[in-house]
Amino acid sequence: MLTFDKYSIDNLKKYADKIDLSPYNVNDVSKGSFFMWHKGVNLAFCETEGSFISMQDICGEPSFSYPFGGNEEAALKNLIEYVKENELPLKFYGITEEILEKIKASPLFPKISYGYERKWSDYVYSAAEIAEFKGKKFSGQRNHINKFKSLYGEPQFKPLEKSDIAAVKEMLTLYAKEHPSPCYEENEEYLHTIELLENFFELNLIGGMIILNGKPVSVTIGEVQRGENLIIHVEKALKSVLGVYPTTFNAFVKYAFTLYPNLQTVNREDDSGDMGLRTSKLQYNPVKLVDKYLVKINSPLYSLTGTPTIDENGIILSEIKEADKQAYRNLCTDKENNRLWGYDYETDSSITGEINDDTFYDIVKFDRLIGEGISFAIREKSVDNRLIGEVIIYNFTYNGSAEIGVRVEKESQGKGIGTKAFKLGADFAENVLKVKIKAKCYKENVKSKETILSCGFNQVSEDEEFYYFAR
Repeated sequence: MLTFDKYSIDNLKKYADKIDLSPYNVNDVSKGSFFMWHKGVNLAFCETEGSFISMQDICGEPSFSYPFGGNEEAALKNLIEYVKENELPLKFYGITEEILEKIKASPLFPKISYGYERKWSDYVYSAAEIAEFKGKKFSGQRNHINKFKSLYGEPQFKPLEKSDIAAVKEMLTLYAKEHPSPCYEENEEYLHTIELLENFFELNLIGGMIILNGKPVSVTIGEVQRGENLIIHVEKALKSVLGVYPTTFNAFVKYAFTLYPNLQTVNREDDSGDMGLRTSKLQYNPVKLVDKYLVKINSPLYSLTGTPTIDENGIILSEIKEADKQAYRNLCTDKENNRLWGYDYETDSSITGEINDDTFYDIVKFDRLIGEGISFAIREKSVDNRLIGEVIIYNFTYNGSAEIGVRVEKESQGKGIGTKAFKLGADFAENVLKVKIKAKCYKENVKSKETILSCGFNQVSEDEEFYYFAR
C-alpha cells in the first residue's frame, strides 16, 4: 500500500530531485508551485515503483498528479489499490493532452470523464526567442527595453544572492504600495512570495533582479526541470520604472542560459482568468498554450445523458438552467444560510476573478462535465417553478460511493421541502447511479440530522465536528 508523506519543507527537499525530472512542462508539478500553494490543500508526496506522485485537494476532493519515472503502470496499479482501500475518488490534475491520450489508451481506465478551463492553460515560450527578442513580433518588447535604456542606462542584472533578500523584500513593499486595491500586502500571493524568498536557497531555485541606483526594481524567481524547461513562479517589478518588465524577462532568460545551455522552453504559468494578465502574457508570443485537464476515473456520471427531471411529492428536481443563474448565485452567496452547510464561496478555490451570475453556474456545468458531481435545482411545483434550493450528489469514490447534500433558501424553509428533496436525491443516487450514498452534518445542525435520519440513513460515526451517515 502506498504511503504519502505530508507536506513539509524537508519532504519537499526529499523529493526535489524527482520533481525536477518531470517530463510534462507544467507548473502544477514543480517545487516552487508546491511550496507557494501548499497551504489548505493537504499536499503530500510519495514514490512507488520508482515513480513520483503528488496528492492535493482540487475542487474539494483529493487529486493526484500522473506518476512519472520508474514503472508508471505498476505505480498506477498501486494508486488504484490505494484509493480503493481508502474509499477515495481517483482524480488526476494538471493533465496535459499528452497524458490524457495515455489515460484514454490505458486498459486500467475504461471509464473517464475530463475537462479543462482556459484559465488553467500554461503559457510556454521559446527560450531562445525570449533571450533574443528578434523579429517584428517582438518589436514592442524591444521598444520598451530601449525606453528603459534611454531613461536609466544599460540594464544591470544581478543574480539573486542571500545578501539581496532584505532589499528585495523592501522592493516588494514598494510594489504593494503601487497596488493598493486590494491591498497587495494582504494578498496570499504576496505572503507566499516572501516565504519563497526566505526558502529560495533551500529549494535550489534560480532568481535575479534588475538593479537601479543600487536597489532592486524587479525580481524573478524560477526553477529548471531536466535542464530544459524554465518555470517562472514570481515576476514582480515596480510599474514606476518604465520598460522594466520586458527588460527583466529578457535578462533573466539570458542568465538562465548561462546555467542551463540546453534550455528550450520558458513556462510563465497560467493567468487564473485575469484578463489583464492574459493580455500581457499573450503579448510575448507564446509558442503554445498547454491546456491542463482534470480527469475523473470511474464516475457513475460517465454514462448519464443529461440531468433527469424528478417530479414527486409537490416538488421538482431538475437541471440548473441559464434562467436560474441569479437565483443560484443568491443561494451560493448567502453566507449565513450556507454556514451549517459547510460552504463559503469566499474560500472556494475553484473561484477566480470577479464573481458574477455565471460564476456558480459555470462551476455546476464543469463539475458535471468531468464527472465530479451532479446538481439539481429544487423547485416547488405549486408556486412559480423558480429555483429555491439545490440537491448535489458528489464525491464519487472509485469504489462506488457518493455523498449527498441539500440546501434550501431561507424563505422556503420550514415546509418540509428539504426533507423531500433529500429523499428524492438519495433514491436517485441509489437506484439510477447505483452508488452507496452517504451524508454528514455539523453536530450543531440538529434539523439536518433529523432530516437525514428520516430519509432512511443510519448514523455510522462521528468526530469533533460532524455526524456521519450511510443508507
